[in-house]
Amino acid sequence: MQLTFNITVVPTHAVLKLSGRILSDEGLADILSQVETSIASGSKNWLCDVGELTYCNSTGLNLFVRILTKSRNAGGDCALVNLQSGVQKLFELSKLNEIFTSYASIEEAVERYNTIS
Repeated sequence: MQLTFNITVVPTHAVLKLSGRILSDEGLADILSQVETSIASGSKNWLCDVGELTYCNSTGLNLFVRILTKSRNAGGDCALVNLQSGVQKLFELSKLNEIFTSYASIEEAVERYNTIS
């Protein structure tokens, strides 16, 4: 399955919803470009909804680290939402689970962002 994405921006945060598999950097430049544009417009807090991401390799990890870095440089943060077991295991093996905050649902993450905004 090809990687697809959707970005939704609301006043307190933006949601990047990913579906499919991250196997290469194909299409990731477009995602990063839209993230950068949104951050420049004021969306500094990001939720990466990976509930429909069925596979991710080191290229995908790099994408998430870059979004985290960009959002933190703007004074915000980036969290992962709906981690599935295979992708979660990769985050644990790479120790990136110690850097990223993770939430079970968008609602839980939004509640947290609304209390810190």
